Amino acid sequence: MSSSVIQSYLALFNDVLQSAIVIFGASIVLYNIGYSLRDRVTRAYSALIGFVVIVYTTELLVTQTVTVVSVEPWLKAGWLGIANVPAALFHLSDALLVTTGSVSTRRRLMVRAAYLASNGFVLMAAMTDWLLADLLNLPRAPHFTPGPLFIVFALYFWLLTAVSVWNIWRARRRALILVTRRRMTITLASVLAAPIGVFPYLLLNTSTTINDTIFFWLLMIAVNLLVSFLFSVLTLQLVYFATTSSPERVVRVRLYKYLARVPLAATFVLVIYILVGRASTFLGLESGTAAAFAVVATVILVEWAIHTFKRPLERIFQLDDDPDVRRIQLLSERIVTTRELHDFLEGLLSTTCNALQTPSAFVVVFTPEGPRIEKAVGPLATDQQVSTNGHLPELASTQQRLVAGEQVEMVDDLLVWQHFWLKPLHSRQNGEMMGIFGIQARGESVDLTRDELNLFERLSLQAADALEDRFLQQQVFAAVEGLLPQITAFQQRRSAAFTGQADLTEIDPTEGLGDEDEISNMVKDALSHYWGGPKLTESPLIGLRIVQLALEENDGNPARAMRTILERAIAQQKPEGERSWTSPEWILYNILELKFVEGRKVRDVARRLAMSESDLYRKQRVAIENVSRTILDMEREQFSSEPDLDPAA
Repeated sequence: MSSSVIQSYLALFNDVLQSAIVIFGASIVLYNIGYSLRDRVTRAYSALIGFVVIVYTTELLVTQTVTVVSVEPWLKAGWLGIANVPAALFHLSDALLVTTGSVSTRRRLMVRAAYLASNGFVLMAAMTDWLLADLLNLPRAPHFTPGPLFIVFALYFWLLTAVSVWNIWRARRRALILVTRRRMTITLASVLAAPIGVFPYLLLNTSTTINDTIFFWLLMIAVNLLVSFLFSVLTLQLVYFATTSSPERVVRVRLYKYLARVPLAATFVLVIYILVGRASTFLGLESGTAAAFAVVATVILVEWAIHTFKRPLERIFQLDDDPDVRRIQLLSERIVTTRELHDFLEGLLSTTCNALQTPSAFVVVFTPEGPRIEKAVGPLATDQQVSTNGHLPELASTQQRLVAGEQVEMVDDLLVWQHFWLKPLHSRQNGEMMGIFGIQARGESVDLTRDELNLFERLSLQAADALEDRFLQQQVFAAVEGLLPQITAFQQRRSAAFTGQADLTEIDPTEGLGDEDEISNMVKDALSHYWGGPKLTESPLIGLRIVQLALEENDGNPARAMRTILERAIAQQKPEGERSWTSPEWILYNILELKFVEGRKVRDVARRLAMSESDLYRKQRVAIENVSRTILDMEREQFSSEPDLDPAA
């Protein structure tokens, strides 16, 4: 094999390697934008990666240009990245120092000055020949000769890089926690990847034959491999600095899965496309057609491999390998949603109707707010009186008599109620009645055969098992919701302890609920179902500590507990003195009291308060925002008064 052929293959491998760096770099920037760009370290690192991507992208495009006229603009465009890399590196070093508590206004001004100086060099490269002189258009390695001020830029580049490395060394020395110091050490060793990879070495050599040696391409490949490795290590270290509410395990799993599905898959596709596209024919197909089929096949195979070997890869990389995490994953895979429960009950009820030749069947569950039809099939499902729970109060009294052990009309273990035959559904654990499985009577008296009774019994047991599983899951969800604020606060403290960014006692326990608008919407929903309903009993606000304590005071009834907290928050909106219906200071309290507590219609409330409906809606929004802020203040006060809840204690 001749030297020129070897050089050609090495140049191709170098192009693929540079393309992989561009793909991974751009993917990391997009990943940071999607998750944690608000963090100072992440912003600085994203800027650094972005400028490196610009350099490598322009170098790739330069090697593919077909005219000399096109080469020069791309080479000059690359200086946007080359000149800004040292400024971004200094920006990153300042951000790392800040995480250790070293905040400096002078250093922040120096960061801005560095960006200004770097962009001054960019303008100089684009508009003058002071930095870049003549163009040497060598095959696969075009570059400029150095201008008279290039030595000034080189001194600026490496001096600022040295200062940045010194700052990171200072950050490492200031880190008191072992894991933080270890990551700072790895960051210090890896951060040179950017300046090493983008500095324009070719400008230091004016030889026109440098690109015709195998050594040149081996050196280029070695540098790019080193840059790839160091950037990978650096990414794995800096990604943890932005974790405020997620454990490291979650961040690591999320990052690895993203890298596998986006940049790694894209790199495989690129390699296959280049290899197939370079062949004049492939399996008897033209290169363009073969490349298209190869790209599609690669995408399918990569996604299939990720899906098929997901579990083994997770074990190899120790992702989600904790036994607690595996139990949670198993629970999530076997969870029964409300829709799935309804689908199951619908199938069960349909089977019952077909087997027992009855037109309608239903399942009623007993809740703290009273009986509720969980699912019904047949004409009963569209019966307005039943669907609006018209008969349910009577059924509730029948259920109470059953629980109390009173005598009721029973035939063959079936409760005869109006024109229905009912089967009580009992819990396997404590024998309590959870609900009733009912069918519409098909005659004047119970005339089910022994086989039909046995079938009805088996189907009833299946319905009872499904309801009990769902009830148990709801208890798990309620417990998890109750823990979420404390878990979120703990993760914030863990992050603060890791980075040193904040006092461990300054974590907001309500952070996990969302922003103020989201919390106001939660309060509005809860108020809209003030006297009972899913928006009250299933509100995310149940996870608040004050609501959990109110549950203990209200015998575990979530509706009464939520109502207690809302009552307290509304009471705090009440002004002092004698109540007035038209006084401005009483308007907000009156709206809350009339609209939500008394449940009056909007028209009646507006008439009572002598205002228009549109004005009422505007003031109602303000009143709800006040209630939401009051609830958050109550939660923070409760949290601060319970030091035993502090995970760092």
